[in-house]
Amino acid sequence: MGQREPSAPRCAALVGPYLSGKTTLLESLLFATGAVSRKGSMKEGNTVGDSAPEARARKMSVEVNAAATEYLGEKWMFLDCPGSIELTQEAQNALVVADVAVIVCEPEVSKALTLAPLFKFLDDRQIPHMLFINKMDTAAHRVRDVLAAALQSVSARKLVLRQVPIRKTEKSGAETVSGFVDLISERAYNAPGNDPI
Repeated sequence: MGQREPSAPRCAALVGPYLSGKTTLLESLLFATGAVSRKGSMKEGNTVGDSAPEARARKMSVEVNAAATEYLGEKWMFLDCPGSIELTQEAQNALVVADVAVIVCEPEVSKALTLAPLFKFLDDRQIPHMLFINKMDTAAHRVRDVLAAALQSVSARKLVLRQVPIRKTEKSGAETVSGFVDLISERAYNAPGNDPI
């Protein structure tokens, strides 16, 4: 009595355009949750996802890849979906079985329109989704501006920021992301171990 019954894993589909960083995000999620001891690299061809010979030869996802992990006592299954337009049906098949979709995109205002069909597919089928704006270390615009100027125009639902990056200017003049501010808890975190500031 009192023991919790094991539940089926929650399923999250990582979707977005080609080269948005879905497989790299999967590697980071698996590493952060302890499912793998090191992060694989697309360049080195040693990622958990995209392990098929065709995917490695093309340097892109050609099928849905699945990976399991556990976080805060909950089991999770991640579906890393191909982003190439000719493989859209593969991603859509994964989305209809997922509990939630994570839309991975770049912080490029000019690329926002490519997400419109994806947002429509998710909205039409009432699939819960969140947005992960990747590659913020190379962003030319602030995340708020990307969200307001571009991404909101392709989403029928109101998009709300949850976290914003903290930028730091290096001695060389280059900007890097040194952490983030969680707008819900109103706390700032450093990038390395995500310890509270």
